[in-house]
Amino acid sequence: MAWGPAAAWAGVLFFLSTIPGKGHPPYFFPGEDKVVHLGLYAVFGALLAWGGSRRGAAKPSQPYLLWAVGVLYGVSDEAHQAFVPGRDVSLGDLSADAVGVALGYWLFTSLLGRRAAKADAPS
Repeated sequence: MAWGPAAAWAGVLFFLSTIPGKGHPPYFFPGEDKVVHLGLYAVFGALLAWGGSRRGAAKPSQPYLLWAVGVLYGVSDEAHQAFVPGRDVSLGDLSADAVGVALGYWLFTSLLGRRAAKADAPS
């Protein structure tokens, strides 16, 4: 159950990557797609951190392993897009994915750390 939300989000990411390149709305600013990648993978990073934290620890275990899982999923997602009409493999997208996973992981663990510190504080 701990990994269910991350697995479900991976399914969402896979579904989104099956949409043909011409199936997305027009961009509002240059690089908007990188911001979208960063945001989507930040959610993934936070969900990976959440799954890692379900072991009862204050911080998720093995942060580099969880980051690597997120990035490797991004690699597989980019490879998958090579077979989708109108989509292509992009190192820029993969970089945004990697930063997003790290950002989501960091935000989750920062909030979890504050919550744990608050719970341990004397009243």
